[in-house]
Amino acid sequence: MSHHGHNDFYERRQSYYMPSSALTRGAVALLVLIGLVTFSIGMAQGLYSRVWGALLFNTFFFFMIALGGSVLPAIQDVLGAKWARPILRLAESYTSFIPVAGTIFIAMLACIKFRVAGAHDLYSWIANPASIHHFWGKRTWLVENFWLLRDVAAILVIIGLSSWQVGMKTARDRAFVAGHKDEAAKMGIAVRNKLRYWSAPILVTYSVLFTLLAFDLMMSLAPTWFSTLWGGWLFAVMMQTLFASLMITMWSLKGTAIGQIIGRQQFHDVGKLMHGFSIFFAYLTYAHILTYWYGNMPEETEYFLHRLEAPWKYIVFIAPLISFVLPLYVMIPKASKWTKMVSFPIAFGILCAQWFTYMLIVMPEIVKNEDFGLPMIELGLFFGIFGLFLGSVFAFGSRNPMVALADPLLHEALAEAAH
Repeated sequence: MSHHGHNDFYERRQSYYMPSSALTRGAVALLVLIGLVTFSIGMAQGLYSRVWGALLFNTFFFFMIALGGSVLPAIQDVLGAKWARPILRLAESYTSFIPVAGTIFIAMLACIKFRVAGAHDLYSWIANPASIHHFWGKRTWLVENFWLLRDVAAILVIIGLSSWQVGMKTARDRAFVAGHKDEAAKMGIAVRNKLRYWSAPILVTYSVLFTLLAFDLMMSLAPTWFSTLWGGWLFAVMMQTLFASLMITMWSLKGTAIGQIIGRQQFHDVGKLMHGFSIFFAYLTYAHILTYWYGNMPEETEYFLHRLEAPWKYIVFIAPLISFVLPLYVMIPKASKWTKMVSFPIAFGILCAQWFTYMLIVMPEIVKNEDFGLPMIELGLFFGIFGLFLGSVFAFGSRNPMVALADPLLHEALAEAAH
């Protein structure tokens, strides 16, 4: 971008913040209150495992989107890619929820350790260690104290890496806003070089720790079942929901100063990636089912057969339709990716469908089919965690510009787009 472009950013620097309005703060407070009330009512009714399970999968759902908000910039920094520079700060704002999710996870693990409110009954292998006695690998890996220590360590490392990664970038931009343009320019180059080097090992660390948490927190709910595709499958879900969230955020900010630097190219590329990860998610789902079908192993097929009974079977058939079939065909035309009436509802549908997918992973292991009824506890806790997620993003946006003002690659990307 030309020198005039830098001046343009500097003159409008205050307009790139995203402070929450009184209405937004009220909505966030209401959502969190709904979550707290739901948690309290569920506990008062003695539905301990169901409440903990709903809290687990709702937190994990938003944790995945938040972690994806750190993964995408790391990929861009390794490659030195430019196309996503106008929207990377939107993804980075999601990472503000990682410490919140980490706190909820650690609190849950503490409740399991100290046997608070039936939390230890959530994982059947803790309540009944004999259930995995005949599986040497599982009884060696699923040891309660070892499980607790490694998961807390993994959560803390992810919080530290994501905070360090985003913190350097926001410090550079805050220096620019404060008027230290020369210092911000030097910091911009230094941060670019440092992250180009460190983002690759960060991504490797994320892949290992994320897979660890996916196995320990989600898959071990069904301790006699296992899947070697689990980490990759959840990565596909993470990236699909990340790009769906980005699509919704981009459209929501379209009329603002932040949205003015988001061009058709960003909508097109986010739409392509949302489309691509919808296919990748479906491919890995099919790979799961195909393998268990021709293997015909009772301990594997039982996991799926249980979910083909009411009430879960409705999710099994409807969720893939919304998260795969519709995006597959609707998002093929180029114009669909930058047309709000098409891409916005598809993105919203993907998020809804994948929320039900998470429910399908967790709740059948906890609630008897006939006792499930309407998912009121699950929805109530969804609203609560969604409120915490929104509150985290708005708090981030009030402290940091939602455009990477001092990123040298942003200016290069906008200069190329202008030509």
